[in-house]
Amino acid sequence: MKQNRSVEALFTLLRIALGAECAERVNVEGVSWQAVYAMARKQGVLAVAFDGLIKIFEQDKELAKAFPQSLKLQWINAILSIEKRYDNSKVICAELVDRWAEQGIETLCLKGLAFSTYYPQPSHRECGDFDCYLYADYAKGNAIAKALGAKVVEDFYKHSEIIYRKVMIENHRFIVAVRNSKKTKQLHNLLDNIARAEERKPIFDTKIEMPSAMFNALFMSHHSLTHFLSEGVRLRHILDWAMFLEKEQDNLDWERFYALCEEFDMRAFVDCSTALAVEVFGIKITNPQIVVESPYTERVLDSIINDEDAVFSQSVGKWRTRLMLVRNLLASKWKYRAFSSQGLLSKSFSLVWGFLTHPEEE
Repeated sequence: MKQNRSVEALFTLLRIALGAECAERVNVEGVSWQAVYAMARKQGVLAVAFDGLIKIFEQDKELAKAFPQSLKLQWINAILSIEKRYDNSKVICAELVDRWAEQGIETLCLKGLAFSTYYPQPSHRECGDFDCYLYADYAKGNAIAKALGAKVVEDFYKHSEIIYRKVMIENHRFIVAVRNSKKTKQLHNLLDNIARAEERKPIFDTKIEMPSAMFNALFMSHHSLTHFLSEGVRLRHILDWAMFLEKEQDNLDWERFYALCEEFDMRAFVDCSTALAVEVFGIKITNPQIVVESPYTERVLDSIINDEDAVFSQSVGKWRTRLMLVRNLLASKWKYRAFSSQGLLSKSFSLVWGFLTHPEEE
């Protein structure tokens, strides 16, 4: 993929932030910092990118002085907002989890807060909703939340939506979407078994549980692949994987993981994500078991940077969302050929069938 200077500059900022590249003598000639800011925001890596920029400022005082002050203030304010949202969500979710724990409920964290622990600065990993899994206590958790004054919406089969003290919490009945798919039902059962059997540690000083490395590797890969096929992914998804690799590459049974990736049709996407983690973020892979090559990196990276295919973050109506999903499906034949054993016709049928049989759901 031919990159413009702004995209190259964003990649450089991210590598510097992660310690993969030195901040000294960085060439910023021809860079539009406003474009870098806009790209970082779109890609969900705004705070991490600014960490890299600060390191450059420390080495290049002239750039620090010449940098547009209005943009610097805008960037700082955006990061303060990201940090505040992260800290607020962590405190409020921990409070609800404490109430659940008092009633004997264990809470496993999915995605955001758990993945943030892999980052140099956890609060700089942009998080949305708090996703959790209460094992067999899904209904009990909803009832307790209601008793505490939370708004609980249970219209969707996969998870409920709990709004507790203005924070959105997704309480998962199923770890992954299982409707109309025997394979994803098997994946849910596998992840449930792994969650119960393997060691779980508290996240920070809360009662929120951190899943094992195997759970996170499988769940992260499935989640990102599902997004990639339906509405694309952003750099943040690949950065999550890069941060996971940096912290857990020697703590994972790679033979078992790769075998499960083959079984659940994720292997090609995992290999591509690893190759991008090395190419874009400069992650050092020292474990010889890990595959770091993929024939799809250039096309996937081009999709990440250039495609305008986001759906669920657009806040549009249900039918508009469905039309956008169909549009993406028709434009994504190459994705299914490269990364899925499910044919386009089969996927189209299951999508339309879902629209007809469950019109109440997104």
